[in-house]
Amino acid sequence: MKSSKTIIMAMINAAVVLLLTPLVSAELGLERTIGMPMFQYKRDCGKKSYLKIIKEKKAALLQQKNVPGAGITPFEPFETVLKDGFLEVDCVKDYMYYRGDKFGDNKYDYKLEPTSNVSIVHYEDYVAKEDRVPMTQKVCFEFCRTVPYMGFFGIVNGRGCYCTPFFTPMASDSSMCDAVCEGENTLMCGGKSKSSIFSMHMCASTGEDLSKLHGSASELAASMGSKITIATDLADGMQTYSAALQAAVGQMGDGAASDIGQSGKVFAGEIEAQVKATQTVVDELKSLGEKATELGAGDMTDPATVTEAERTMEATEEAMSAGETEEAKLDDLLELATYAKPYPNASAQYYPVMYFIDKEYVGVPTTCGGKTVKKPMAGSKDACASACDDAIHSCVAFQYFGKDGGSGCVLFSKLESVFYYTGCGGALFLQQKTQKTGAPSFEAACMAKLSKFEGTTLKVDKSGKTDWGMKAITKADRCY
Repeated sequence: MKSSKTIIMAMINAAVVLLLTPLVSAELGLERTIGMPMFQYKRDCGKKSYLKIIKEKKAALLQQKNVPGAGITPFEPFETVLKDGFLEVDCVKDYMYYRGDKFGDNKYDYKLEPTSNVSIVHYEDYVAKEDRVPMTQKVCFEFCRTVPYMGFFGIVNGRGCYCTPFFTPMASDSSMCDAVCEGENTLMCGGKSKSSIFSMHMCASTGEDLSKLHGSASELAASMGSKITIATDLADGMQTYSAALQAAVGQMGDGAASDIGQSGKVFAGEIEAQVKATQTVVDELKSLGEKATELGAGDMTDPATVTEAERTMEATEEAMSAGETEEAKLDDLLELATYAKPYPNASAQYYPVMYFIDKEYVGVPTTCGGKTVKKPMAGSKDACASACDDAIHSCVAFQYFGKDGGSGCVLFSKLESVFYYTGCGGALFLQQKTQKTGAPSFEAACMAKLSKFEGTTLKVDKSGKTDWGMKAITKADRCY
């Protein structure tokens, strides 16, 4: 029998320690505050569980959504108590119960294989029939706390206990969690279609877990922050030379160059929007980090502090998951917008487009139009040439622009038009304007791959018999 002291402590933990936990109803989109009891069993930590296992090898369930095979890979039976408390967090129709059950009654509705590829674990699948007892919240907790990395447990219809690393509310009817627990008729254990969801926290390690998670979140925030700086500079430079290009050619009828400038501005806007989304997560992680530091200096034996730390860790994990998603999106844009390691002298195999039209004007500035490959990118001529080389089956040329130390290009799979400017007095297209006009100066060069066009001409082919002849070639006896 338990000592009177143990019983008193259990009563205090169950009935007196009431914590206000904000919960969000997924169906209604409303925030509500509900008093919930925190149940603690610290003395059980590290001890052997009395539960028996039906099968010696079943599926292990990890707490991360992004671990393929979690909940499916065979494991040895779990016997050690790993959690020292639980707290009711919500009443929901849980997507995991209906679509995340690979081995139970809902296995034919299993939907997670192509995404997180995990599965929930049922009490009745593991505990031998002769060892099962009428279901209560504590009975379900005693089972699920023996499974490593489990974050939550749920109970459906008064008796259906399952363990899950996370829960996801789904659309449901207006029913409630009004089914009394099979073994404790003073408590509720879900409803006909909804689960009573309970979170669990680790044995005597909340402070350590909080610190480790805060460290990981800080590293992620720092990584995102450095990429935000790079992306911001990149977008600013792209906006600058794209705007300068449009301003210079807008009155000259060079529609292709103007379109390139517009596409550069649009892509720069995409990068800026992703920078903003990524920065929002960084700010949230920093705020949660400040909270973690504050809690870490507190008393981790205080149930209120422990519960607040648990909520902070859950929020941090969600923010980190969002951060990883936003960082990946930013990485994709940076990869499109730059070429990290250009091949040395890669541009040497690209000739000015006028070499294949009229060699007398090889040294003049040129702008091309045609079918583009990928997004506009920032970089040197060698970077642009390297990117074109990598798109070996599609890229045949690139249009390069350079402005005040910044430069970039677009890649072409087919050239259709060219403007060549004979009034600039040189190959670099650096027409200097007076201070009165304030117009910018920049380099413009349409570069075609020699191996694609050697021995051919890109002059206008009125017969339409070639695939590479230009549709329009315009001579401009002036400069920007």
